[in-house]
Amino acid sequence: MLKRQLKYFSISIFAKIIKDRIPRCVRNDKAGSNSFFFLLTPYSLLLTPCCLLLTAYCFIGCAPKAIAPVPPQYREELTLAEIVSKASDGIQVLKAIADIRIEKNSELYDQINASVIFQRPDRAHMRMYKFGMLVSDIVMKDGELYVLTGNKDTKLAGLIEEFLYAVFWWDDVEGGVLSREKNEYIIRTASKEIHLDKATLLPVRQDISLSGKTVHVKYAEPQNYEGFWYPSKLEIYADDFRFSVKIDKLIKDPPLGEYDFRIPS
Repeated sequence: MLKRQLKYFSISIFAKIIKDRIPRCVRNDKAGSNSFFFLLTPYSLLLTPCCLLLTAYCFIGCAPKAIAPVPPQYREELTLAEIVSKASDGIQVLKAIADIRIEKNSELYDQINASVIFQRPDRAHMRMYKFGMLVSDIVMKDGELYVLTGNKDTKLAGLIEEFLYAVFWWDDVEGGVLSREKNEYIIRTASKEIHLDKATLLPVRQDISLSGKTVHVKYAEPQNYEGFWYPSKLEIYADDFRFSVKIDKLIKDPPLGEYDFRIPS
């Protein structure tokens, strides 16, 4: 309403100026037609660009604004089984392409690119790159970690486990307790506490008891990955480390390759 009033006010003022000026030119035109056109010319030159600007302003202001896509919304109250079913969507494998910034005591420790394949319930294969070169290749399988390439950095090796449980947050929650607080579902089990957005069923934060320590995970900026909605940013806190994960690409149930999850004999 305010935009319309401003547009109307602007056009009215402009029209009044033209109306007041042109008759004055005509009244003062006693020397002949040449003087009339001489006086009128500046206003004619002014009229064209002003009209174009006002027209463009009207069209731009009235153009419909694009509506940003949002994740599917769930209005009804759901049970724990329904939440797990809708959120997991039957997914068994996820592949992520991500940028990971690693900080220790709030200072930069490392920065890597990673290609990670997660397979439920407890398998993961992470390839880490720097400047396009493979620097670490780690597999987690049946509860064991295998460093295939690179240094046996325990923190980087531990990241793969923390990343796995952060991504597949719905695993091992069937026997948990579900509660509702304002706009969130909260699922508590013996080893984790997960907060979900009640409308989208997307994770907001999670606390995990893992290998004798507590891992805190924060999720943000949901993104549509070819029909599958998932937070594109994860903050993983473990001991004095912070892993800032930006997921560039997420693929649901990709075909597995010959060397995925392959470990040394």
